[in-house]
Amino acid sequence: MRSRITVSIFSVMTAVLSLSIGGCSGDNSESAADITQSNIEQPINSTDSSSAAESSESSSESSDENSSAESEPADPRGEPTIFIGPDDEPIYDTEVTKIINYISETDKKPSEITAEDEYITVFCEGFQYFKEPGNTAYNSYENPEMFDGFEFKGEMPENKNAWKRVNVGDEICGLKLKYAVSAFVMGNRTENDFDKRGTYYDIEDPYLYQYDGDKKPVEFEGSITLTGFLSSSPRSFYFPDGGFMTFCPTENKLPVMCYNNFKTEPNTYSVIGENDATCTVGESLINIRIREDSDNNQQKIEFVDGCPDIGDTVLVRATLSNITYSYGYYLADFSDIEILSDVLAHEDDQL
Repeated sequence: MRSRITVSIFSVMTAVLSLSIGGCSGDNSESAADITQSNIEQPINSTDSSSAAESSESSSESSDENSSAESEPADPRGEPTIFIGPDDEPIYDTEVTKIINYISETDKKPSEITAEDEYITVFCEGFQYFKEPGNTAYNSYENPEMFDGFEFKGEMPENKNAWKRVNVGDEICGLKLKYAVSAFVMGNRTENDFDKRGTYYDIEDPYLYQYDGDKKPVEFEGSITLTGFLSSSPRSFYFPDGGFMTFCPTENKLPVMCYNNFKTEPNTYSVIGENDATCTVGESLINIRIREDSDNNQQKIEFVDGCPDIGDTVLVRATLSNITYSYGYYLADFSDIEILSDVLAHEDDQL
């Protein structure tokens, strides 16, 4: 830049000197004027033009950046909170529907809660966490060599499916999620085990059901057919008429709920059953919903043909509907029950 301006000034001085020496003849004047104008205007104008272009380009880029920053939409979920779901994704403040502090009142917003806070429970209506069920299941009827009563001799299966969030209206295992509420619970600082579990998520907090009234943390629409052991209780002090029905599935078809210790004790399988002669290794506990009009807590459920006697356990195929989840087990209405075996076990009366 400096060299071009220096040359231009030198050219001007030369042209002026030439004019002084050569007189004012027409030809010389025209030539000198042309040279002078050319040498003075062109370098300066070129420099100004380049600077103007650069300035215009810079201004345009700055304008584009500002426009881009202004037009970038905000995250519709709002601000992330410290609460992490079992799927390792954060909960956002707009997803929190209620905050309870059981010790004192709090006016904190969800995104303002920190790990230093205590005795806070955050509720999020509209979603819950599940695993797809594992494909493996064993039972003492079909796999007697693998059981010694309630002791399982084989290697306990492992469900390696990832925990995932399911929103109301979505389907899992052929069932549509009708209602759901997730809870994230903070106790006192010495009890909070976020570093160990990686979350404050809690499915078994009793206050969860207080918050929901008659609702359960999970409700499904639709039905599903399952095979399992159906047991009719013997007559006893608690059930003088006997016949209280319980069901133990022999196959995994229901979504697996996210229990409290999903990271510290990730295995979802366990040995379950009403008696050691008919038990299973599975993932879901299922209870038959008691009808309000039932006498002595006896379920009035629909059988296709016949029904087990008092104290008997049989293998059945049943249709489950109106499925809900609470306190570690599923609850459902049973219908179209088809008996698939002879009596597999019998428990005598206890009166």
